[in-house]
Amino acid sequence: ERLRKCQASPTSTQKALTYNPREIIALAAASYYCDRYLNDLSGKPANNSPIIVLHETVGSANSVISFFQEFHYDEDNQASYHTLITLDGTIIYFVPPDKRAFGAGNSVFVSSLGQEAVQTNPHYPRSVNNFAYHISLETPEDGMHNGYTHSGYTDAQYQSLAWLVAKTNVPLERITTHKIVDLSGSRIDPRSFDLNVFKKILSTYPRSNEIEIGCTLPATDKKKAKQ
Repeated sequence: ERLRKCQASPTSTQKALTYNPREIIALAAASYYCDRYLNDLSGKPANNSPIIVLHETVGSANSVISFFQEFHYDEDNQASYHTLITLDGTIIYFVPPDKRAFGAGNSVFVSSLGQEAVQTNPHYPRSVNNFAYHISLETPEDGMHNGYTHSGYTDAQYQSLAWLVAKTNVPLERITTHKIVDLSGSRIDPRSFDLNVFKKILSTYPRSNEIEIGCTLPATDKKKAKQ
């Protein structure tokens, strides 16, 4: 009886090897992203290693999809993510990983190298957007407010997040949150995120470079770079 119970309950690693989330491509309107820059405003190479910034929607997944499909000329309404993970674990791709999403204005990532940020527009402050991959979690129903906590995220969301992050091969020390990188002091997302749960699940997934974050050079430029 005990043996049957053990066989009926797969380990976390076994689950990771068989986990296959639903994936949807819902490309955002062109106003929500741009190319990543090879140099900053002063001409200095912008070669920061990628980071992952976690967010939450504070709205339904459907409302986010609708918002991102509408072209906005006003730059103040062009906030975006690369991907969204819904409550049932579905992964929705909005912005290609080699493009720059507008997920964290006026922001900086603090690492062992110091403060990391890139300014590419004289009218806006430096930010992490040029080297960030932005992932948002759909907020649960009891979190549609401006309070500091809610009931948290589903197991399916943590599984899909770990599955996705593992494919970027971004190290744990370069995974952060909107709250941490934000310099305005107004961002608190993702609220009620359990980092320990995420780390435990992430450790069960094999790492790969399937998702390449950063500038993708044309084939001709790649040949020149090798010469």
